[in-house]
Amino acid sequence: MIRFAAYPLLIALCVSALLRAEGEFPPSELMVEGAGRLPTAAHARRTHLLGAIEIYSIAVYVDGSMLDLARLASPDVAKALRIEIAFEEDPRRPFPFDWRRELVPTVDAAGTAHLLGSFAPLRRSDVISIEYVPGRGTSVRVNKAVVVSAAHHDLMLTFLDHWLGQRPVSEEIKKSLLGS
Repeated sequence: MIRFAAYPLLIALCVSALLRAEGEFPPSELMVEGAGRLPTAAHARRTHLLGAIEIYSIAVYVDGSMLDLARLASPDVAKALRIEIAFEEDPRRPFPFDWRRELVPTVDAAGTAHLLGSFAPLRRSDVISIEYVPGRGTSVRVNKAVVVSAAHHDLMLTFLDHWLGQRPVSEEIKKSLLGS
């Protein structure tokens, strides 16, 4: 009897894996205004419950075939982060942690409040783009809406440090990005 009770769970996990496989990788390149097409240098997925629930995916775009942290830190190099939301919250069952908060790096109080407010309504298939172009600065978009424009290169570095720095939001994501 217990064996048969496990079948619905097994079927649900298989269907979930198949649905995730459709969009297995982020776009192979990202069109960045003022920089042209940037290829994917690395990508990772944020999951919960041993991978059963995908929350979001993150990809790093920069010229070059692999992720070079020194090159990524340079203000002379165009780069972008793309975060795609894969999770749809059920208002009847609250999620055990505030996953939106981990998308926001530590910046000044007003900047943090602004980003948290911009990221609050995120739903499945929404895309956050953080793009830096030399001479133009850093911009942050939620879908196509610009929420930050022409910010200093330091904002891009703060986002990169949030994922790839000494104390990343997730060691698992950092290892995956560096190993891509």
